[in-house]
Amino acid sequence: MNFINNECNQPPIKTYPERMRFKIAPDHQEEAWQMADRHSNTITRYQAYLNWLTLKTLLPWFEEWAREEGLPAPCIWPKAEQMVQSLELVNGTAIELDLTRFILIPMDEIESESVEVPQEWVDHPNWLGDYYLPIIVSLDGDEDNCWIEVVGFATHQQIKTEGNYDANTRIYGLEMTDFIPELTVMEITRGLQVRAPIPPLPVLSEVEAKKWVQILGNPSIYSPRLQGEIPFETWAALLDNQEWQQQLGDRRMGKVPEVASNQPLQELRQWLHQVTEEGLEAISGEWQDFEALFVPPIAVRGKSETIQAIAPVIRLLQPDELEQTRRHAAGVLGQLAFGNSEAIDALTQLLHTARDEETLWQAALSLGKISPGHPQAGIKKARYLDWGMYLQGHSMALIVAIMPKNDDKLGIYLQVQPTSPGQLPPHLKLSVLSASEETIREAESRSDRSGEGQDNLIQLRFSPPPGTHFRVRVSLKESSITEDFIA
Repeated sequence: MNFINNECNQPPIKTYPERMRFKIAPDHQEEAWQMADRHSNTITRYQAYLNWLTLKTLLPWFEEWAREEGLPAPCIWPKAEQMVQSLELVNGTAIELDLTRFILIPMDEIESESVEVPQEWVDHPNWLGDYYLPIIVSLDGDEDNCWIEVVGFATHQQIKTEGNYDANTRIYGLEMTDFIPELTVMEITRGLQVRAPIPPLPVLSEVEAKKWVQILGNPSIYSPRLQGEIPFETWAALLDNQEWQQQLGDRRMGKVPEVASNQPLQELRQWLHQVTEEGLEAISGEWQDFEALFVPPIAVRGKSETIQAIAPVIRLLQPDELEQTRRHAAGVLGQLAFGNSEAIDALTQLLHTARDEETLWQAALSLGKISPGHPQAGIKKARYLDWGMYLQGHSMALIVAIMPKNDDKLGIYLQVQPTSPGQLPPHLKLSVLSASEETIREAESRSDRSGEGQDNLIQLRFSPPPGTHFRVRVSLKESSITEDFIA
């Protein structure tokens, strides 16, 4: 192949006659920035920008090489639709020509004279390449005078045996002068065995993979590949599964597609029946008692002390008390009076005399705690939205409370709130949909003047006819998750 020096008017920092320089097309700069703008932080966006510029500018050169040699057309690795996720996690891209893989490591013109190759491109058996090409990207000129320059190449065996490995940064460093500048040598040796042996990856269980996706998907973690608690071999195995890699990249970029819950359709009346017949553990799926997720343990009182405290609290439920006082007293009984017949009778009476909806709900839920299975008792369950809704640093839970009503309907109370103190992200939506996807009710979190979240929860109440199939959806931007219920 004829290697031509494609120089622009702007000279490089140093002059290497063997280097190849290519002009960056202005439209490629715009396209590359549109792709890079999706990433989670400024540095990752800039690195992704350099990678996209390198690919778009250098791919035609590989295509010309393939035509002259009568080889199949080169292809980008990983595929373009997967590269957004990989660039969120690791710097560098690859081009495959026939059976040869070329690893492209772009770097800013002002960087040092050493080349830093991420360990993933060297020690991951399914990522490693044959040849490694440092690419200097110059963006200091005007739009029409920007370029990339191919410094030279090194083989995988050379990077592995001669590179200086830094365990803290998981980088193989090689001096620029150690790269072979004569690219014709790369053409002549293509097809030879230039890879060093690499051990296979460990087997990663789905449970462990989900754990790491959730932890490292937090965009507040600047560089997930450098988290010391995950060994490199485990990290590499996580990247080896395309589904896990995509989930990880999407979480970090706040882009999680609509997720249908993998839990069975929840029959809410069965929640009440299961409590009566089999105990709280019988509730299906990952739904947990609300207090298990959100209420800290209270100090344990002695039995006699508890009994003495119940009677004064019951007196606060009388109709002549303020409604706020009655509501608070009902909540206290739910914590103290399990199995106490006087408290059960008092809460049952409160269900008939409560003057507002909040007090009514508190009475029903407290009755459910101290007398599970009572025909007028309510129940409150919660589950983490942690299988795709860790967005913008927020971990959230969906809460569903139910209570029987006199007309054979169920009162249904829905909430979304953070699992730790803080605010919901702005414009988070909680929607109730019909089985045919028609919106019935909707609530949306607000933002303050600075654009930050203002609400610590959003909620909806409704009472559908018995047997109604409805859907609950939590959504933020392009991301959503949906649960199905029968009233």
